Amino acid sequence: MNKKSNLRSQCRSVKLSSIRAAAQQILGPGKLVTKTEIPAFIPRQDLMDQLVRWAVAEADEPRGLGMWGLPVKVEPYYKDEDVLWGITFTILRDGEVATQLGVWYDDEEVRKHEWVGRGADGFPTLEGKESDVVGKHLEIRKLDENPVDDVLRETIRNICQQLVAAINKYYAFGSAFVDDAT
Repeated sequence: MNKKSNLRSQCRSVKLSSIRAAAQQILGPGKLVTKTEIPAFIPRQDLMDQLVRWAVAEADEPRGLGMWGLPVKVEPYYKDEDVLWGITFTILRDGEVATQLGVWYDDEEVRKHEWVGRGADGFPTLEGKESDVVGKHLEIRKLDENPVDDVLRETIRNICQQLVAAINKYYAFGSAFVDDAT
């Protein structure tokens, strides 16, 4: 009886780990913190290039510590070795890695139209050539299982809030580097 229950437990454990591995391949690595849909007309490579440059500038030693709470190392993430696809934030504490965040596009596609026209009823209609754009959502994922305390949580929150502000600046002005003075 004990051997049967142990065998069942092992089989169940193997099934669950297989399901988790399959889900990770489909959904991506790590725990999804948040994701947002990026409008189809936004050029993915330009947005990510600006976000990487913005993140590197913000994480520069004294500013990164003061801006986000803990020191942060920023590295670009490349898909297929040549396509800039995201950013990896490594949050440090006492010189050690406290946690890592991944910010990148998913693999979903969204349909893009060349322009917006006006229909016979006066309402907007999507017109022109259609194309599919890969990267429907921008995801933020926690890439490890390290525990999160209050200081680390605050740093993650600050990174996410500043990242959203940079994306909003890009939407509004075409640049993540615009501030109130410009």
